Amino acid sequence: MMETSIKMDLIGGGLFVPVDIWSKYVNKHRRILLTFDTGATITTLSPEIFHELGYESDTKGQTTITTASSVERVSKYTINSIKLGDIELNNIEAYAHKFPEESFSIGVIGLNVLKQFDIELLFSQSLIKLNKIPC
Repeated sequence: MMETSIKMDLIGGGLFVPVDIWSKYVNKHRRILLTFDTGATITTLSPEIFHELGYESDTKGQTTITTASSVERVSKYTINSIKLGDIELNNIEAYAHKFPEESFSIGVIGLNVLKQFDIELLFSQSLIKLNKIPC
């Protein structure tokens, strides 16, 4: 089983983790601080982040999501690669959604990524241990 640990930060009531997301513009990973969100079904980033990374929405078009405050139409994307610590995942489905300023977030790592791991939260050490579940 592949195992890694990543640092976590508590910011504005949210749990944030560093995630390396593949940038098509510079052909390397770019580190982004995202909300660790077990309540989000799909990993979601702000549209500006997708633009900065060089992604265009999938031909699949749009879908409807339910947020904490509304129901909205969002564009679908496929992220080439993301890295959580030393573990890399490929072809990750993601949505584009504008996050409210008061959320302090530009994106969330959702269950479509998190369910691939057994997860241990170590608040005393500000760490999250991730054990990759074999496919």
